[in-house]
Amino acid sequence: MFKTIFGNLLIFFVPFLLSGQSINFEIGQTTSFYSHKTQSPEINFFSTTGQSFRFSYSKEFLNNHEVSFGISLEQANSIGRVINTKLIYDTRFLGVFTKLDYNIVSLVNRKFCASCTNIQLFATLGGQLSSLVAGTQKINQSTFNLKGVEDFKGLWISPLIGIKLRFDASDLVSLYGAYEFIPMINITDNKEKFKINQSIIIFGFRLWL
Repeated sequence: MFKTIFGNLLIFFVPFLLSGQSINFEIGQTTSFYSHKTQSPEINFFSTTGQSFRFSYSKEFLNNHEVSFGISLEQANSIGRVINTKLIYDTRFLGVFTKLDYNIVSLVNRKFCASCTNIQLFATLGGQLSSLVAGTQKINQSTFNLKGVEDFKGLWISPLIGIKLRFDASDLVSLYGAYEFIPMINITDNKEKFKINQSIIIFGFRLWL
């Protein structure tokens, strides 16, 4: 009897667990802006761009919504100026993240495939935990390593919010574009209150399992 019940449960749950799974590859362009509340002398920061690379696993739930877990490697670059001195920051952060994509609307387009072509719009909420793995500050002709520097060392926690548009090209492949805003906060003791606000424009490729 117990074997029968257990077998029926497996038959019921296994298709659910295996359906709606995917792996995702993302590339993006980051735009970062630094802020420093107590820096003296004052540095005027200007936003500049960098690159983002992500790999994640996603699972659909309640038909149209999905949750993702992944790793990221992102640049958070900036340019600063103190009086007549130019500062160039080039940084790379390695992190782990989780995201919830909530389906706002699904626009079904059956021009190419009667069962698999959809355009879906999602609202994204999530968080990321990251740490600086490489970084330099260039002042005139001199370059300084940022590893271990008070402003950059330790762990950074980052809530994220965004929007995503996904096109299901076939049963196996989906393409999507997204925009995310990610304020980065150093949770390690940082008396100087240094923060990074980052936005990312993403292009993603999804392979359904």
